Amino acid sequence: MRSFIYKFLSKIDKFTGSSADNRLRVLAYHTVPDQTAFEKQLEFISYNYNVIGISELKDHFINSTPLPTKPLLITFDDGDISVYENGLPALQAYNFPAVLFIITGLINTSKLFWCRHVEVVYKKNGASYAEARAKVGELKSISNYERTAYLDSLEEIQARQLSVKELHSLEKGNVIAANHTHTHPMVDKCTKKEIEQELKHSRIKFKEWELEGYSVFAYPNGNWDVQTENILEDEGVEMAFLFDHKINKKNMNPMRISRIRVDTDLELNEFKVKVSGLHINLMLLRQKIGQKQ
Repeated sequence: MRSFIYKFLSKIDKFTGSSADNRLRVLAYHTVPDQTAFEKQLEFISYNYNVIGISELKDHFINSTPLPTKPLLITFDDGDISVYENGLPALQAYNFPAVLFIITGLINTSKLFWCRHVEVVYKKNGASYAEARAKVGELKSISNYERTAYLDSLEEIQARQLSVKELHSLEKGNVIAANHTHTHPMVDKCTKKEIEQELKHSRIKFKEWELEGYSVFAYPNGNWDVQTENILEDEGVEMAFLFDHKINKKNMNPMRISRIRVDTDLELNEFKVKVSGLHINLMLLRQKIGQKQ
């Protein structure tokens, strides 16, 4: 049924013209488990949008340089190893640039990303995936101090993480490493000092590793707040990305750039509908109907 609905909606889009407008679309991915499925999405993008790099977007904000028609930027959050193993070859096949937001505290380590860490420990102890995700959600809602105290109590679990050498290989392939904090806290649950420390550690690592993307930032989990935005500006961040499942307005705020949530293994019709903006409009309509009832 789900597949049928998205197939129907993808046909509707051809008549509504949702995908034809020239507002910037920024795709927010995480992992690339299936290179072939991802390549199908990239093929669709190649025929329907003009992929830009972060340098073009920066030039647009600084110098008012016009973006191409139907511009689209590809981003990945968390620096998962699959982006290097499966994503890079697919992107290179289409000569597409992208941005990889890295958690600097994981690079060159064998630490498991904290959200996955909680899931693995919970499932190992017999909990369901839903229960594990509920715990992750709970940890995202409490103070950063409480969250880190809980994480420190968990047994250590190792995982393959990106190396600095691999980050440089990605950059040679036009996938730019950018700033996703040092440990991926919920910044709206952090104190001013905690946020400043996160950025300090990230800045040191970017400089040490000779990476230039520190000034391009993505809010972990999309948790934007005014305090963090002000600190980011004070710390030299020039662009910051949300995780709000929206297409950007014509007059964009460089510190609140919207992104569309997608997965690289989405069925193609569902992917088309989400990128077009039709899915977003339907979600807003459903919310309005729910408010009236």
